[in-house]
Amino acid sequence: MPRLRSNLFFALVGRGYLALTQLGMIMVTAHLGQIEEVGALALATAVVTPLFFLASLGMREVHTVDDLTHFSRADYVALRFVGGILALALTVLLAVTVFAQAGAIVQYSLVLLALVRFFGTQSDLNHGMFQRAERLDFVAWSIFVRGSAGFLAFAVAFWIWRNLPVALCCQAAAWALAYRVADLRLLERLGQRVAWADLWKTDHRKLLRLAWWLLPVGVALLLSRGAISVPSIVLERSAGLAAIGLFGALVYVHTALNMVANTLGSATSARLRLYIRDGQHENLRWLMRWMIGGAFTLAAAAVTVAWVFGEPILTLVFGREYAARELFTVIVMGSSLTLLATPFITLLTAAQVLWVRFAIASVSFCASVGASLLLIPAYGVMGAGWAFVLTCGAQLVAACVATLWCRSSIRGNTLTWSNSYEAQR
Repeated sequence: MPRLRSNLFFALVGRGYLALTQLGMIMVTAHLGQIEEVGALALATAVVTPLFFLASLGMREVHTVDDLTHFSRADYVALRFVGGILALALTVLLAVTVFAQAGAIVQYSLVLLALVRFFGTQSDLNHGMFQRAERLDFVAWSIFVRGSAGFLAFAVAFWIWRNLPVALCCQAAAWALAYRVADLRLLERLGQRVAWADLWKTDHRKLLRLAWWLLPVGVALLLSRGAISVPSIVLERSAGLAAIGLFGALVYVHTALNMVANTLGSATSARLRLYIRDGQHENLRWLMRWMIGGAFTLAAAAVTVAWVFGEPILTLVFGREYAARELFTVIVMGSSLTLLATPFITLLTAAQVLWVRFAIASVSFCASVGASLLLIPAYGVMGAGWAFVLTCGAQLVAACVATLWCRSSIRGNTLTWSNSYEAQR
């Protein structure tokens, strides 16, 4: 499978580089700023990211495996833009209401990080178009341009002004420029750039049907990311910005490992869909075994590195006040469970059994809320770490059960959730 191996390589390079640039921004904030600023950034991430996960409605993943027999590419692009605007507006509303007493740095960080995520959401669907064409080298190039521009803009601005909101504003401008310079040109090379005129011609009733079809995935993403955010939000209410600064810096390892996990999905989802649609069951089993084996190997390596080298790594990356090896190892354990769940969730998405994603995310979210409310008030930051582990464990169990439950649908090739909308364009 030369193309699959090539795509996996480019996906790993691209996602790995993006993870490094995001880590670099946290490092800059930790070394040049105060732990409370790291806390403000972590809190803003915990609030804003789930909203944009909902706004995205999983369009990148679903577009990759959609046969496009009913909805056009222009429909996806139009819905992506509208969803991003709504998420941005909702963030502003939360900043001036729910977080009115949290302080100016939190409020400004919320709004400006939402602006960053808005441009990221626009680029994310483009990556789905590249994945559909199995051109993950285009994804890697897009990420390289956006990640480099965003990190440099953030780092330089923070170094000059020592101001988190200003740095986020500069990052948003850099991401917008990267979208114009890289993504649009790559779309033109594939012949998939959608003109504004085509967006204005989209049928709003068709967009509503597309949104309704994608809604289970969007809510699932909201709940999945919300489940990861709950410990941070509860911790901030219980112990303040400094505590969430420590936890938020260390829990970034989940973001990094999750990007690697998403790489497996990005590189294999289109191929999984092909095997399911064509009934190539032996190839499907082989690819799933390969994905599970890779996830297990990476998970075991991550936990080992965290336990053996956690303290010097954290000291080097963030500073001495962040060197909490035991908490770091616990968080990596949770992230490793998410890694193991990724192959099953990718398979269910490729099979277009979208409602199951909602069920998995609901289990994970409920586990997060219950564990956070029970453990964090009593055990503080370490309680947040174990709540995170229980959340990820619940996701893994639910994903395994859902895969077994839907195995007949996956083998059956004809899947009712997607086919209920199939028609000629």
